[in-house]
Amino acid sequence: QYFLLTAPGSDPLQPDGASRWATTKWLALPRQPLAVMGQKCGHCCSPVATESPWHAPLPAGGVESLAACDEQAASSRNGWFGSLSSSGCGRWAKAAEETIGPTSFDSSSYGMSAVPLPSGHRIFDINLYEGDQCRQNVSHYLRLCKDHLGLHVTTSCFTVWNKSKKANGFGKVIPAMPGGEAEKCRVFFFDDNLEWDGREESSGICNLRHAETGEFVEFGEGRNGFVRDTAARHTVIHHSTQYSTVLVKANILDAMEDPEYFTSIIKRYASPSEKLIIFMDVNSTIVCTDTVQGKELANTLLSTIFEFIEFRPKEAFDFSFDSHPPLRIEKKRTVKQIVKDITRNDRDAYSSFWTPDHCWRLFTELAAAGEVTWSGETTPFSLDACKQLYEGYLTSIPKVATKDGIAASWFRLHESLRDQHSIVLNSFGIDTRKVVLSTVPNERQVLQVTVNYGLWDSRDVQKFSGQFPP
Repeated sequence: QYFLLTAPGSDPLQPDGASRWATTKWLALPRQPLAVMGQKCGHCCSPVATESPWHAPLPAGGVESLAACDEQAASSRNGWFGSLSSSGCGRWAKAAEETIGPTSFDSSSYGMSAVPLPSGHRIFDINLYEGDQCRQNVSHYLRLCKDHLGLHVTTSCFTVWNKSKKANGFGKVIPAMPGGEAEKCRVFFFDDNLEWDGREESSGICNLRHAETGEFVEFGEGRNGFVRDTAARHTVIHHSTQYSTVLVKANILDAMEDPEYFTSIIKRYASPSEKLIIFMDVNSTIVCTDTVQGKELANTLLSTIFEFIEFRPKEAFDFSFDSHPPLRIEKKRTVKQIVKDITRNDRDAYSSFWTPDHCWRLFTELAAAGEVTWSGETTPFSLDACKQLYEGYLTSIPKVATKDGIAASWFRLHESLRDQHSIVLNSFGIDTRKVVLSTVPNERQVLQVTVNYGLWDSRDVQKFSGQFPP
């Protein structure tokens, strides 16, 4: 989002420049002008960096439109001129420093409303779950993402998803654009919790919605043109011939190993002429610390590895582990799913489970009752092989991650796309702020959106507001 303030004049972009200047109201531009400079003497209005949303005001009789600005920029090294009033520029700079979030944002045009926080941070809420309006808001949400380049944050509603028993139809809303649209736009969604049955009522986190109708779009293999593909060692992809949508079941191990992990997947499916919107999960997708579950790096490694280990029982049986209630196991499932089932409805028990002692004992007991294999393989996967894999990753991952456990491949993605495309961190937790602070020099430039904030439980509200101190 970029901003421009003009002095009085016949500016077709902002005819009420004088009143806006007096009340410090800003005009939001659809894009950044090609050149932004102060006046020729250079001492009243300084140039600003290209990534900054704060631009010098135009004088009366100056450049009157973005098109004229671009034309002048092409013919003059001096660009276009700023205000003749240094005091005015000083006032503007002060307003920029004291404001968190976009200074001017017509939230109503996107079907959104401001979230009142004691800190004064400017955060906007959109309804994507309740009533008929929620379906219309899918197109508004897509337009919001297309209109604002660079990094955004969307905090989705965990309460609604959890109450639905974590079904796709109540997960993170991802707009799906039909292929062949006049305005070329491709949506990518990276998340480690994608489940490939792909129905609205089935287990999963992807609430894929038609951008125009708001109807759920099934994304299982063979439905709506979706085709299965793979990348790296553990990554599974569903991309569609009917929708400009690519769904990626990301893997933090792959993301940590290859700095080009995300960019290489995007290049495989995107065309040079397309506008890209990248929806990106945080936990176990770009960060090897799952703050939603309170896990540290080593624990997240164990839970990630166990997601790719499958157990097939010799016969149906009741499995008991430690003091957890018995679990009936009748068919093949991942070991991570078994852990989820035996700790069902107990977040603390699940979080504290991921230690080497628990995991190696669980592996041993399951191996005695059936066959343990690595996902996609048919030969047995041994405990020694599992330990070796764990120790290897535990040694290598810190070498390619930041101190906060963020994959280098995330920063490579942001650097390559930030100027021309949209990147949306979409999470149920508050871990997004850590990524934002590590990615951009000023978090005030990042658009913050919540989904159905009024439905959040008190615990999530407290945690969310607490990350923005007064």
